[in-house]
Amino acid sequence: MKKDIFILLAISLVTSVYVLANSDTDSLYCKVQGFGIGLPQEKVYLHLDNTCYFLGDTIWYKGYVTRSDKGTLTDLSKILYVELLTPDGYSVERQQLEMTSGTASGMFILKDSLYAGYYELRAYTRWMLNFGQCEYPHISRKSHGFYSRKMKDDYIRDYEKLYSRVFPVYNKPKEEGRYTKEMTLRPMRRYYKARKLKPTAVLRFYPEGGHLVQNTTGRVALELNDEEGKHLEHIDITIIDQDGEKVSECQTDKRGRASFILKDISPEGKYKATFTLKEVKFSEKLPEVEKNGCALSVTQTDSTAEAFIQAVGIEREIALHVMHQGVSKFYLPLRKNIKGEYDIVKIPLRTLSTGVNQLTIFDDEGRIYADRLFFVNLHDYDKPQINISGMEKQYEPFDSITLCLKLTDTNKQGRSVSLSIRDRATEEPIYDNGTMLTEMLLASEVRGFVENPGFYFESDDSIHRQALDLLMMVQGWRRYEWRKMADVEPFTPNWLPEKFQTIAGCVNHAEKWNVDFKKASNLKREVNVWAMFVQNGKTIELKQPTRNGTFYMQTPKIYGEYMLFLSAAKQDKGTDYITRSRRKDFTDEEAWPDYYVKLDLFHPHFAKPYNYYQDVPQKDMPHFEGEDSVVRTSFTNRYMPAVTVQAKRGGLRHYDPTKPAVVIDAYEAYNLMADYGLADRPFYHIREDTMCRLLASLFVGDMNMHRQYYYEKRYDGKTQKTKNWYRLVKAPLEHAISPVKVELPKPNIGGYQTLRKYRLLSWLDKFYIYTDYVPREQGSWKYKQDNQPEVIIDYRLYPDGQYFPACRDRRYRLQGYAVCEDFYSPDYSRKPLPETKDYRRTLLWIPEVKFDEKGEATVRLFNNGKQTVISVEAEGITGKGIPIVYKK
Repeated sequence: MKKDIFILLAISLVTSVYVLANSDTDSLYCKVQGFGIGLPQEKVYLHLDNTCYFLGDTIWYKGYVTRSDKGTLTDLSKILYVELLTPDGYSVERQQLEMTSGTASGMFILKDSLYAGYYELRAYTRWMLNFGQCEYPHISRKSHGFYSRKMKDDYIRDYEKLYSRVFPVYNKPKEEGRYTKEMTLRPMRRYYKARKLKPTAVLRFYPEGGHLVQNTTGRVALELNDEEGKHLEHIDITIIDQDGEKVSECQTDKRGRASFILKDISPEGKYKATFTLKEVKFSEKLPEVEKNGCALSVTQTDSTAEAFIQAVGIEREIALHVMHQGVSKFYLPLRKNIKGEYDIVKIPLRTLSTGVNQLTIFDDEGRIYADRLFFVNLHDYDKPQINISGMEKQYEPFDSITLCLKLTDTNKQGRSVSLSIRDRATEEPIYDNGTMLTEMLLASEVRGFVENPGFYFESDDSIHRQALDLLMMVQGWRRYEWRKMADVEPFTPNWLPEKFQTIAGCVNHAEKWNVDFKKASNLKREVNVWAMFVQNGKTIELKQPTRNGTFYMQTPKIYGEYMLFLSAAKQDKGTDYITRSRRKDFTDEEAWPDYYVKLDLFHPHFAKPYNYYQDVPQKDMPHFEGEDSVVRTSFTNRYMPAVTVQAKRGGLRHYDPTKPAVVIDAYEAYNLMADYGLADRPFYHIREDTMCRLLASLFVGDMNMHRQYYYEKRYDGKTQKTKNWYRLVKAPLEHAISPVKVELPKPNIGGYQTLRKYRLLSWLDKFYIYTDYVPREQGSWKYKQDNQPEVIIDYRLYPDGQYFPACRDRRYRLQGYAVCEDFYSPDYSRKPLPETKDYRRTLLWIPEVKFDEKGEATVRLFNNGKQTVISVEAEGITGKGIPIVYKK
């Protein structure tokens, strides 16, 4: 009901603007305008305490969430989700943070049991998940693979753009305080021979406005990378027509980008781009030429943005619209002049906003003929928002450090600033080095990863403007979908801005299949859902009737870990019935419940592939300007564990039981399978072979290939007699791998009673999953060989014969709001003892700096136990939505 009210309020706002329209293009513009005001998006930025970490370290972070229409800290969502993902793309931990005034702070501990590599922090609000949805790459699966369409959609749902921050995590120092930057990656069983092939290149074209239109002059941007995504710079590219005649040429810059002009585009123009790379010639076709359409060219002067429009075969009324972060800034219906052409549209820059602006040419039916991103810099963000004084060139061991912070804007309302002071010697320069400014104005508005985004803000000269304009042109994605905003395409938000903690899900009859795959539930009559929350011996019970077999329930405010028990009963059954049912067979996991309750899983399940520059080694990076010798005293090595023995199968290393890809609580894994609709019955009633297949589906998936892979089941490290081949889909025979017979030792795991324990959650502790497959490398050439990655699933019982009763009904171990500890800062005001050791890398982390009425603050701390050059980094936002950035 609350969701419906929220949507109605947003629609009423759009409608109130719509009534002012005088024409069809006016009405579409008014809808877009109302959408941007009524349904703003949210953006996230995380400020971290350091640039790299070592196993055993703690990651301290501060989350800032802004709203797109105002640029200020959000007042929509009150909950922020932050996830730590492994280099392979598996989840380590997810935290739920309570936001006050649009900010929240937290911490992740990098346990010694993890492996080194480039880790990712991903952050979002539930409201953000309504936008930019797409499907994770996969091959089609039969409908009966999931319990309902909604559960299938939840599983494969992915997002074009969520906030992400990638950083290196190195081995734990062998000697305390000696920070040698070495990475020992997760050991793989299979090794892959280097391919001896010709060089590879991926060339993509981006016509300005989106299309090549016949009989017009058009500008085309391009981006040239190798197969791994590394930019190919200084490559000469020649454009030829269907007759082989050269019509244009260009050369890629250091980011592999360039642009060229095509004059008088021929209707029969089959244009090609040719270039040579390492003495190998390449040829790539340009996009097809459109017979009707609109060619668009955008340039900027000191005071205007000028749009030159060439229309061919367009008879309908068209208009030009510009918006910034979803908010309408300029609108103009277009009229042809006496010559039957459109005049150049001059848009005053003062009517626009600093940042990425989106220009759209559309007709009265909502068809988009051309659109273009362009960056406007009004220099209203140039003025420093904070000054920090008191830094010395170098500090002696245990020295006192005093810094003075001064804000230029003393208005307290809506302001927030975090501060990090660290040892510069152990920092790591990386390409993923964005700030609050670069993220909010640039990186969040464009597709994919923007390496070293600060480059575009270094200067406003022609070189930087050209590079920035090329970045705007090589985008095939729009954060703000104009046709949905104009109500030409449907938009229905799945989630509201979260104000409090909730649970939602559906209820089904136990042992009854969902006949109607399109429905989330197979109920014919509504029931009551009973939820029992247990924490530290305290219990709270809530009841919620279903609606179309689904439920949505506000929960108590909970911090830390708690237990949730879910059951359902007919609506005429009261508390006494639920109490009696819990006394009988409640801990019998082999019993069937009356109804089966499932929770909705809205969190993204898959990880995005890394851009080449997100996990590039330091040795491949250029030196940063202004870098001193202290920073370069360490080096980086990345290597796999040493291997001396190989198996006969021509590519298998010894099985290493110490480094699984995933370790997950058995009960949690079962809950995930059940809630994603992969399992529709209690754990004990799932066949063993089916359970292995479901676990493989959950954590490995289908690799987006019509291929087989085999999985192996182990019991506490001991293998079974055979390996089971698992084929996810029916694929043509030529796409399948021929089964390979493998001789395996017979297991020695005990008798029937011992074997039976591996089928009961009461005895099962964890699943250890081993695989050479890396989700971030989906589609890699390594997985196209005959040596398909295998999946080993190891069932682990509780140690020492321990037993923890499972439940007939659904039981969850969940996390409420994460509780963040205070950062420890030692006091050396009295001279420390001679044996005192202090190896801190982050000397001070303050998630919320307290300023006085004058906007001033004084920070005092003490150095670590060695001579140190410090780095100071302050980030935040003013009450007016202006980013605060200080890095020195």
